[in-house]
Amino acid sequence: MGQAIVLRGLPSSSRYTSKMDQDGATETLRPLSAADAQRVREFFREANYTLAELENRRLLRDPPSRATGSLALLLEATREPSLPNLILRWFYLGVPAASESAASLAPPSALALLLECGMLVRDGDSLTPVVMLTPWDQCLFAADAAARSESHSPDLVIWPNPTSRLLHQFTIRRPSRATLDLGAGCGIQAVFAAHHSAQVTATDLNPRAAQFARFNAWLNDTANIECLTGDTFEPVRGRKFDLILANPPFFVTPSAAQIYCENDMELDRYCRRIVREAQAYLNEGGFLQMVGEWVQVRGQSWQDRVKEWLDGTGCDAWIFHTYAREAGAYARERIPQTVPADAGPQALAQWTEYYRQRGVEEIHGGILAIRRRSGRNWVRIEDLPLDPNQPFGEAVLQAFASIDLLELHGSDEELLGAHLKLSPDTQLDQQMRQSDGRWQAVGMSLRFTAGIPASMRLEPPVAEFLARLDGRRTLGELVRDMAQQVRADPAVVERECLAVVRRLVAGRFVLPEIG
Repeated sequence: MGQAIVLRGLPSSSRYTSKMDQDGATETLRPLSAADAQRVREFFREANYTLAELENRRLLRDPPSRATGSLALLLEATREPSLPNLILRWFYLGVPAASESAASLAPPSALALLLECGMLVRDGDSLTPVVMLTPWDQCLFAADAAARSESHSPDLVIWPNPTSRLLHQFTIRRPSRATLDLGAGCGIQAVFAAHHSAQVTATDLNPRAAQFARFNAWLNDTANIECLTGDTFEPVRGRKFDLILANPPFFVTPSAAQIYCENDMELDRYCRRIVREAQAYLNEGGFLQMVGEWVQVRGQSWQDRVKEWLDGTGCDAWIFHTYAREAGAYARERIPQTVPADAGPQALAQWTEYYRQRGVEEIHGGILAIRRRSGRNWVRIEDLPLDPNQPFGEAVLQAFASIDLLELHGSDEELLGAHLKLSPDTQLDQQMRQSDGRWQAVGMSLRFTAGIPASMRLEPPVAEFLARLDGRRTLGELVRDMAQQVRADPAVVERECLAVVRRLVAGRFVLPEIG
């Protein structure tokens, strides 16, 4: 067994910390050639620095922290000399390694390339990481190193966190002529959107974020991304998009834009601003997909508050309500994420008073899908627990088609003339119970096997009818066939089938055949 990897100072060393507290990362990061980017990706892939490996080591829950003690534990877990451990220490834990030790573990050509593009810098006889590097799918994303993530700096550029992952899984991935990543951070959404978009524009108020996004576009071989700096929609004034993705600074806090997750507007008004301004930047049929929070204040329900955001915008909206926190509980949850530990007790009193003065009772969060469309618009709000590890963008498109059918073409005649089909993501489950030495059916339920979770209990005749919904024949034709088969009054069968179909369409189990 060889010696442990030699470290020349931990993140608490004054020399290392001073580097990361300045703009060293974005000043030294240098996109090189496309061939160089490929060599960097291959180096990390061959060293097994992958999403699967980080998840296997249970490393992706939170960034390593001195405050929680996780850094010390991870240092001990990666002390044995190996290339994977060296990379983890550099680009996940954020600690330097002696040049001599690194040279014995990593190919010289790879070290030279990491130094040339600026991901590593020489610091005396050590090689110091400038970035935290997160693998995700087949991509790699550079952001501020672990030491700087604890600085509570307003220009911090963070790693792919849970909200960025949720927005990624939420994204509609149909072809887009132009996509906007609003509040791009290190460019996560922009890089993934580049694969289904002719052109992607990544914007952020933070100049350091734009520089990271530009570097990550190079690192992941996505040449169709432009990176701009400015406030909200200002950098793209006068332009239109088929898709806008937004993971804005939405925390509801008393302070104004002191850290990356805050903004300078009261309560939830910045989220409201994005929703109300987005319609001017969307093409007809274009979508805004956004993660955000909103408040409930005395005398107004949160549902009415968020509906007001959409009044007069010319947009349809489907709002996924995913959590609610009483104001005090929200403060206790968010304060450790926004202020240094020693400032926590004082901050709690300030936050509580801030909410009291403004009548804030609860803070709610979720994701919003908003589509610009001429005509009579609709708003749908649902409580939906979501699994951020499973893509559900296609389910969002299917849901909009289903809601359109009910809201815009929901008369009996229109439904009977529609070609309907069962969602391909559904499965029929039958529950059985042992009785008198036999299995006896006690119920059936329809549920989604992918996308947005939901289930519905069914009676056997309904299940049999659903099997015929394949989009080839109109609902009216299927109803007439069923009436003849069961020898029942056609008017009665039609009325009952329409009621069932409306319920199934509202639940997104039955979709209109498009095209």
